[in-house]
Amino acid sequence: MAQTAVAKEIIVHELVPVKGINDDMRHMADIGEEFNRTMEPILRMYNAAMNMTETRMDIIKDEFKYRNMRVPIHHIDTRLKSLKSILGKLQKKHLDLTITAACNNLFDIAGVRVVCPYVKDVYLIRDRIMDQDDIQVMEIKDYIQNPKPNGYRSLHMIIRVPVYFMNRKQLVPVEVQIRTESMDLWASLEHDIKYKSLYTDEDCDIDFSEELLEASRLIYQAEAKMEKMNNYLEG
Repeated sequence: MAQTAVAKEIIVHELVPVKGINDDMRHMADIGEEFNRTMEPILRMYNAAMNMTETRMDIIKDEFKYRNMRVPIHHIDTRLKSLKSILGKLQKKHLDLTITAACNNLFDIAGVRVVCPYVKDVYLIRDRIMDQDDIQVMEIKDYIQNPKPNGYRSLHMIIRVPVYFMNRKQLVPVEVQIRTESMDLWASLEHDIKYKSLYTDEDCDIDFSEELLEASRLIYQAEAKMEKMNNYLEG
């Protein structure tokens, strides 16, 4: 399967009406109230898309429960970027600090993480998402088959979800991360270690890159053995 499929560029005026305002986010941040008032409907729209995506995942869970089958989803997490985080990412990418730049370049403002028991469940959920004909798949990155250099594994999808907002249908981008419980554990601990290493003593020069990569490899091997046992029991 191709790793990426890029959809047409999102046009910000199709998402929210921003006529008659100063589009510069830094300027609006300085004047506070106008900034919040302008950004609120945008974040509400992304929040609606995030909630709709979560609901679709819950429906998949309910389907398997109803059929008395093993449920392929362990739990679901959601995250909506804050205004501060959006501005920070625009700066990191050296983009204009504008609403237009945010909506056209940041596709992870709304995020949904689906945590599954086994690797095969990750691809099952991916396929279920792709089977929904009202969802547009913009991009898929498979870090399970092709892990990141530090050992990170997960499957990332950027999808556009239909949301009825401002009396019309909007196609709003949502980042969906699908991973196993062990991948989620590794990612959480790696983030904790990386965060702590930033605030350790200056004289303490520790690089855990090799250890983290080895831990990822061992976890993945153990997970594969557990999945093999489960496959045998499921016939």
